[in-house]
Amino acid sequence: MKRALCGALLAAALLIAPGAGFAQAPFDDIQSSQALADIEAVYQKGIMLGTGDNKFSPDAIVDRAQLAVCLVRTFDLNYDDLQLPVLSDLYDDVEDITWYSAAAMITGYNNIFDTGGREFKPQEAVTRMEVASAIVNSFAAKKISVVTTLIWPDYVDITNLTQKQQSDISFIFNTGIMKYEGNEFKPNETITRAELATILNRTLQILALQSSDHGIMESQ
Repeated sequence: MKRALCGALLAAALLIAPGAGFAQAPFDDIQSSQALADIEAVYQKGIMLGTGDNKFSPDAIVDRAQLAVCLVRTFDLNYDDLQLPVLSDLYDDVEDITWYSAAAMITGYNNIFDTGGREFKPQEAVTRMEVASAIVNSFAAKKISVVTTLIWPDYVDITNLTQKQQSDISFIFNTGIMKYEGNEFKPNETITRAELATILNRTLQILALQSSDHGIMESQ
């Protein structure tokens, strides 16, 4: 994937489509969150909704089912010209009528996750490394090339990762989608819903540059 994005610009169930438009987020548990603005942004765009009873649950850990649904909404992932699939083509542990069934199929056919074998493991908490790779894979699935000045992050805890994983971290570091203070990326740590909101809002900002002359470019 070509990676470029103007440094100046950088500084700067699926029933609800991204951009549908919502009123102010109706959650009563986010006012003290550092991710308040990001939570409201992804809610208003229909990317992340609540967990019930006017709660967003910002400190709850994100699992693979939630991440799959959010990525499908963020990137508008679909089957394109593939024949309509069925879940049994991909996984043995996802029922046809769950709230994340469609997202599991779509992300499966777009090779967003690498769970190995025929298990999606929907309730398994996702790590920072998996989120980073899933975002990179989503850009690839949509054939979106992002050009950015390449600066290799000096995280001390990624040297034992695969070359693909290190490359994925470099991408999300240089685009500003995911970073971590200090000299560690902490690839095996889980993420909260508040953290995911921030990550997705940053991703949406980059996707918004798709139509810009100096932003994201579609691969041919």
